[in-house]
Amino acid sequence: MTHSNRPLAVVTGATGGIGRDICRLLAREGYDIVAQYNSQHDRAEQLKSSLEELGAYCATVSCDLGTPEAVDAVDAAVEEALSSTGGELKALVNNAAMLLGPSLASATHEQFDAYMAVNVRAPFFLAQRLSLRMPPGGAIVNVSSAGVHFSCPDDIVYAMGKAALESMAFHAAESLAERGVRINAVIPGFTDNGHELFSIPEARAHMSTFAVQGDVADPSVVAEAVLFLLSDRASRTTGATLDVSGGSTLGARPRSAEKLTLLALQGQGA
Repeated sequence: MTHSNRPLAVVTGATGGIGRDICRLLAREGYDIVAQYNSQHDRAEQLKSSLEELGAYCATVSCDLGTPEAVDAVDAAVEEALSSTGGELKALVNNAAMLLGPSLASATHEQFDAYMAVNVRAPFFLAQRLSLRMPPGGAIVNVSSAGVHFSCPDDIVYAMGKAALESMAFHAAESLAERGVRINAVIPGFTDNGHELFSIPEARAHMSTFAVQGDVADPSVVAEAVLFLLSDRASRTTGATLDVSGGSTLGARPRSAEKLTLLALQGQGA
């Protein structure tokens, strides 16, 4: 057994741009990490190596959050990590999500169920299961989206799922507080997570119009917000949302005469 006595954090979607930054920041701040990812094995190994170089224990777990069995897989990895390190589970970051969902007109039953399974069901049942392992002082952070707060007809299924995460944080807070566990949500705006869209000038310019501060965010902005909500500095904060969208939720963006969608812009860059 490797006794590190460091707090343990679970981060889903750990190989994406935002997930990687969250993992690295938490490792630098003294956390061990259970990093969930779907299928990007090379990125997972690179992440594991980088976190170990920072002195953190890191266990990677590959599973599809769209399946109910994924909760068991993550929980088993947590149990093994706690046995190996002797630490305590202090944090869950529900970061993983399916992006660029279908529109109201085009969504199929299969697409709707797939998005809700990953973006809503998995975070709910991970919180349900893993909160039972947390001591008083544990915390959960759901990563939402500014897309919840402005009209997103062409991305409605994704936006609905993220709205559910904010609602979950609000409505779960009272129950979790009985065990001394907090839950909150972070609201990013468009954030350069390494997706190919951010390398398409027209797409980046389109995304930049949503924030009153201009441009898109770096993933480190989201990671810092997550760290704050997990830390003792937010010990009296639960059931809340922290907006780091650069003002994207203010509704100040002018409507373009030419209606653009990110899916269309992605097609232009292909």
